[in-house]
Parts: sequence; C-alpha cells; structure tokens
Amino acid sequence: MIIDIWKQPAKGLTKETIGRTEEQILQKEIEIGFKFPALYKEHMKLQNGGLLWKSALNYNGEVNELLCNDARFDPIISCNGYKTLKDVLVEYMDKEKLENSSDTNFLYLDRLPILSTMNGHTILCFDYGYNVENEYETPEIVYFELECAENGYEERIRLKSYDELINNLVYYGYESTSFYIGIKSNESIDKIAELIDKSLELQLEVKTDDYYGWYNFEKWYLGKLKLNTSLLVDIKLTPNQFLSNTFLFQNNKELNYVIDIDLRLGVDSFQDNSNNLKSIIMEQFQPFLSNVDWTFLEIPFHKENKIELEKIMQTF
Repeated sequence: MIIDIWKQPAKGLTKETIGRTEEQILQKEIEIGFKFPALYKEHMKLQNGGLLWKSALNYNGEVNELLCNDARFDPIISCNGYKTLKDVLVEYMDKEKLENSSDTNFLYLDRLPILSTMNGHTILCFDYGYNVENEYETPEIVYFELECAENGYEERIRLKSYDELINNLVYYGYESTSFYIGIKSNESIDKIAELIDKSLELQLEVKTDDYYGWYNFEKWYLGKLKLNTSLLVDIKLTPNQFLSNTFLFQNNKELNYVIDIDLRLGVDSFQDNSNNLKSIIMEQFQPFLSNVDWTFLEIPFHKENKIELEKIMQTF
C-alpha cells in the first residue's frame, strides 16, 4: 500500500488538485521526454501536488527544513509555465554565462524537470544527467541554490532517487512542532471535549472558523493547558474528516478525532527534544488517554538540543 504523503486541502480536491490519471502522467512524460519514478507517479495519482506532512530532510546526519515557507511539490501539469531548471535560468542569466556554467564538458539543463519550485530562491529537480554525457534512466534528485549561487545555480544536496528523498523526509521544523493524537470513538466531539475538560481540569472553547484556511469543520475546540508556571500547551480538538470529505490524516480514516498538542514557553515554540517532550505530554494527558482508544499520529523528529532541553527542565 502506498502511503499518502499529502496534506489534503481542507476545502476538498479540485479539478486541478485531484490525482492525475495514468494517461495524464504519460502525456507529461512524453512532453518532457523522460519517464517519472514509479513512486512519484503513485503519489501524483493520489493528489496533483501540494504540501507534504513531512517536509524536512534527515540526511547525512543533519536535519534541514527543506520544504518550508509554504514550499510544496509542484503539480504534474504546472501552472507557472516552468518545465525544467533551464526555463527558470534563461529568465535572468546571460546566455553565454549559462552555456559556460558547467564544470564538466556536458550541460543539458533540459534534463532537470522541476519537482518543486520551492520559494523562488532554491529549486528541487529530477536529474536525468544534466552534467554527464549519457542520460540516466532513473533520475536522481538535486536541490539547487539559485539566488546566492556564483554561477546562477549551485548543487547543495543530491540524493540517489525520488524514493530516497521520500524515505528521508521527516516531520520537523518550525511549521511541524505539534504532537498529534488520533481518537477512535463513536461519541460526539462535544462528549470528547467534555471528557478532556473533566480529565485535565480545563475549559475548551468551541470554534466554528476555518483556522486561517486549514480547517473545514462544523465546529472544533481550542484551549490552553498550563503544565507549570511557565510551560503552556495549546490544544486543538477537531474531527479527522473535513466537511469536504477530505481528511486531516487520510492514512488513518478509521480515527474520528484528532488532538493537536503544541508545547510553548511564553511565545517560544519548541521543535527539538521531542522524545523528552513526549514523556511530559503522556504524563499530563494520561487521565484523559486512559479513557479512550488513541494513538500518536505525528511526533516531531527527535533532535537533541541540550540548551533547549535545559531551558524546559528548568521550568519544572
């Protein structure tokens, strides 16, 4: 079974975002002159580009926030007109400089179909052998720096395949700090909210807005839990399924509700030491969790940060 990597749109899939057919993907392959990796094609059959749940890259002992600042995988039929890195570079680079920009005797920039236009300063491409004589049958993945590159574009990260990219993506970064718990229950969301209130001695507030476009529910609940005099937890209780029939966590459709837990100290949000933070959350939420069928859905990638951890522990 292919794991769905996408953050499904709260308002539902549209004609542009719905998964592509085999025929549409084949047409794109004919257009660029290369065959896409099998896993990539399966992902595009699920959804035509978008935001990913796991957007940081854990590679060579380092964790980098790769797809940040709203960066996403481009739709397989792109609306911006760019097909390859060459299409981007010819807009701002001198032709002669571009032709002499390679360190090898080979330069085939049209062998770099775009996977993600990122934030405009960097770009993520399939590489079918742009700087070698013979093209690759299976593409590698290259992350290019554009804005600060001396020759107009510079390799920063290279992975052997699309599969390797996906397998090394993790849930981490300033946009990925929440711990998500899934709840399986036939009770109404109001009953679940009452149980949380009673177990944790707080008062969740009912909400009906779309939370800046991320939600599409009849109602959801919001509250703050004080762990000690300094440490706060933002809590959101929502259904798992949007009114549009897409899901917050589509790989766990059997779960009815989702609890979003975000640890905070003042206005600072913690994104490291998730193993240690998980134990704190488990201890605090145990009175509630012991009464429901639950599971962790997402936990931020654990990155040891002794300075930040000491700052947290000092609050206890």
